[in-house]
Amino acid sequence: MNRLVRFFILSSTAVILAYLNYLGLEIVGKMSIVICIVSMSPFIIMVLIGIPKVNPHRWFELPDDDVSANTVRWEDSGWLPLVNVWGVLWRPLLNNLFWNLNSFDSGANFSGDTRDPGKNFPRGMFYSVILVVFSYFIPLLIAIGATDNKQSDWVDGYLAVAISEIGGRWLGAWTVFASGISNLALFQAEMTTDALE
Repeated sequence: MNRLVRFFILSSTAVILAYLNYLGLEIVGKMSIVICIVSMSPFIIMVLIGIPKVNPHRWFELPDDDVSANTVRWEDSGWLPLVNVWGVLWRPLLNNLFWNLNSFDSGANFSGDTRDPGKNFPRGMFYSVILVVFSYFIPLLIAIGATDNKQSDWVDGYLAVAISEIGGRWLGAWTVFASGISNLALFQAEMTTDALE
């Protein structure tokens, strides 16, 4: 794609999303709910289709060889050593957990717009942590248990491949689309949070 065209598309998207944010928190909230439904739907469908295909034995399989040496090239620099215990590379796992479960503190910026924040805010945070953990954990359990893939197959973007194997190419394509549209919601949430800080 031409650099100028790409710049125009990205700039236009940012301006449109900023304008939506300018219109108010209510429209951003409604848009976020719609995006949540659209982006979570393929995972819900995959879970429903995949439950009968799950072999729980696959959840406890260890890799046949040393994962750190053969499948992933990680730098050995840093204060946390690259440790492979029970077939798990702990440094990348902890890094992923940190980034994927980050930004719960941003919710505090919205507490002023909440009715009875002393009661509703802690309850909302509690439910959101549970929802986020299960929205990651259950689809991963189904994807791992319902496919015959090796641990070395799981690289960036492989969940869409696993979902395609479980539910078909249409569901894999929907998953990729859902991933892209969820980035719009992340952009909106970040912009709203920054505006309220």
